[in-house]
Amino acid sequence: MSYRAITRRTSYIDSRLRHRQDYPSAADIARSLKEEYGEEVTTRTIQRDIEKMRDRGAPIEYDPSRHGYCYTNKTWQLPAISLTEGDLLALMVGDRALEGYRNSPYYDELRSVFERLTTLLPAKVSVSSRDLIAHVSVISDPVTRIDPTVWEPVREGLHQNRTIAIHYQAPGRDESVVRIVDPLHLVGHRGEWYLLGWSHHHQTVRIYALFRIKKARLRNDIFTRPQGFRIEEYIDPSFGVFINEETVDIAIRFDGEVAQMIPERQWHWDQKVEHLHDHAIIVRFRTNQQSQVLFWVSQWGPAAEILEPPELRKRARQWFAGTAERYTPRSS
Repeated sequence: MSYRAITRRTSYIDSRLRHRQDYPSAADIARSLKEEYGEEVTTRTIQRDIEKMRDRGAPIEYDPSRHGYCYTNKTWQLPAISLTEGDLLALMVGDRALEGYRNSPYYDELRSVFERLTTLLPAKVSVSSRDLIAHVSVISDPVTRIDPTVWEPVREGLHQNRTIAIHYQAPGRDESVVRIVDPLHLVGHRGEWYLLGWSHHHQTVRIYALFRIKKARLRNDIFTRPQGFRIEEYIDPSFGVFINEETVDIAIRFDGEVAQMIPERQWHWDQKVEHLHDHAIIVRFRTNQQSQVLFWVSQWGPAAEILEPPELRKRARQWFAGTAERYTPRSS
């Protein structure tokens, strides 16, 4: 049984005993839970919940003459939240992990949730008085700065299926251009946020980096989402958000110490690892993010070699040759 379900039942029992004078039995509470919330629970489950509440100090007694339960002291309050040391540590780590969202309105909203949780904590928490998080760090990806006035129309357009007008400055351009876009999906990836939307100008799905949107305005037009639109066809959650790249089978050979490190992590949900006789490995998976794979492989230097597909291997050869050229000593 989930913690949320137990908490919901406990809150309901508390409400019945505090605000009604009907002295409900365990069977009454189970029946009303089903009628009001559609939750199927047994009488025995309710009895166990009541016993747990008593263990936490709830002044609950059974009145034989009325065949039901009541509070003997209605000033008693159900403890707002019960945390173990592990729960508190997880909460504090999560609080630090929020830094990865600080360039979005979700940061303030999540921060508000954490603050409300803090107010629900009992006056005293039975954990060590030392700072539990002092020896834990969370390193987030660098984030781009996004104009807050851009976020609101983008989010409203997503939620209300309303078209937006954006002033978009593409890479390498000095001026922004106005584009009319039907916002379809928002993606957070490595410190950046991207909007996938139907471009009225290009008549296709395009991707827009939010920090490159200089202005955004919500229009009155209501759009219908493209039939059959599936986000999986445009992005790969394991690797990135480049669109309009062909889905291909990837094969990468890793040697040396890197060959030992790679299998320690799940880099792609579909990855398969083939171990070779010379202690090298070949990692295989299928993705529509060829450019992102090239970026990923580059971080492993000469320990990684793209084997398939041939076109990506060719791109890697040209890219690394150009990189090597930059480091070739220049004659004076």
